[in-house]
Amino acid sequence: MNKVLKIGKGAIKEIKTSLCGIPIKNKILYVSDKNVDLLYGDIVKKHISDFGIIKEEFVENNTISYSLSIAERIIATDIDLIVALGGGKVLDVCKYAAYIAKVPILSIPTTAANDGIASPVAVLKRKDNIPKSLGCAVPDMIIIDIDIISKCPADLIKAGIGDTISNYMALKDWKLACEKSKDVMNGYAYLMSENAIDILMKSQFQNINTEFIETLVNSLVLSGIAMDFSGSSRPVSGSEHLFSHALDFYCKNNNLHGIQVALGTISMLKILNLEYRNVLNYLNKFNVVVNPMCLGIDRDTFVYCFQHAKEMRIERYTYLDELDLSIDFLKKVYDELTEEL
Repeated sequence: MNKVLKIGKGAIKEIKTSLCGIPIKNKILYVSDKNVDLLYGDIVKKHISDFGIIKEEFVENNTISYSLSIAERIIATDIDLIVALGGGKVLDVCKYAAYIAKVPILSIPTTAANDGIASPVAVLKRKDNIPKSLGCAVPDMIIIDIDIISKCPADLIKAGIGDTISNYMALKDWKLACEKSKDVMNGYAYLMSENAIDILMKSQFQNINTEFIETLVNSLVLSGIAMDFSGSSRPVSGSEHLFSHALDFYCKNNNLHGIQVALGTISMLKILNLEYRNVLNYLNKFNVVVNPMCLGIDRDTFVYCFQHAKEMRIERYTYLDELDLSIDFLKKVYDELTEEL
């Protein structure tokens, strides 16, 4: 099956065109959450109703077991296609269910908070409520309507900016791992991830508007494709993501993933004494706040999470494996960050 990717204003009208040629015998499973369904459900269901009987599922959690239960429903009731409408929780549940059940999926994101909109990774929670990244597949069809994305909360757009910016540190970690013979470089994937950053940071936008959001979406999609090309999350996930995973484990205050990895990027660049002003200035331009104190991350938690970050994925070699991070040094970094940011 040929992959379909449509991005633009009013792209939701392309649903019927995208589904032409898909072997749908009878049933379609429409999956969303109740709030998003009230906003856009009727539009989507109207477009897919000509292709088969619509069954519905409203997502209330993003656990591994719940995603597997949807996969079981698909297999048991002969569903031919999943149509996923919503944010990260809905899309991740559906991506993994489609992967397990081996059915095509039409993904219609309603937010641009992270590169999961086009990635071969689903982040789902274990029984102990701890998130785990699971391999799946890039959706067969992705329709991103910029008019819809533009209406999502501004904080989610800012998180998307942070997630793309984090590629900056991830690529440095990947290059280091390859130099140390701890990983293998995929030049195409590296270039895609690098271009995803450049598309965003070299743009001339001064505020978040429709045109900027379309640029951001293209960057996030390119990051997702980079993961698919490399066969792992390496092009977009390094030490900054390990720090974010540690925050998920140990921090009482929950922040958006994109904001956490943006903080991780600035922190790692500062720890390594590398230039970070250009990245920070870009985040500041769009009011992406990464001051740990403002995010409810106290100094002890910051220190603890950096000291335990490399334990999150011991097989992923990053600069964290090169550093001896003392408590006093990390406290100094935290204090300087809270003052500078």
